[in-house]
Amino acid sequence: MTSRINPMATPNALFVVFAVSDAEAVEKKLHAIAPWLSLNVGAGAWLVVAPTATTTKELSERVGLGVSDPVSQGIVVRAEGYFGRAPSSTWEWIATKTGAELGTVASV
Repeated sequence: MTSRINPMATPNALFVVFAVSDAEAVEKKLHAIAPWLSLNVGAGAWLVVAPTATTTKELSERVGLGVSDPVSQGIVVRAEGYFGRAPSSTWEWIATKTGAELGTVASV
């Protein structure tokens, strides 16, 4: 009998999508990638929470910013750390969603 190592649960990855040329088209795509979560933080800018293994290329493709079937131009960055000034609701959203099991509802 072989033993199995069960990996510890890891938090989700936080991404920033910004500088998009067609915000409406990207927003439609963001709504279609559930259960991944997004928060609009300004004109053409979103925070996105996705599973840890997600790459910036994969997210770019899913929101229409990649090379396959693009709907807009824009930039996707994986945030390994963050700091700044924002409404407390934004910080609460990040803390709650990066630790949530995707597909569950967590109140913010």
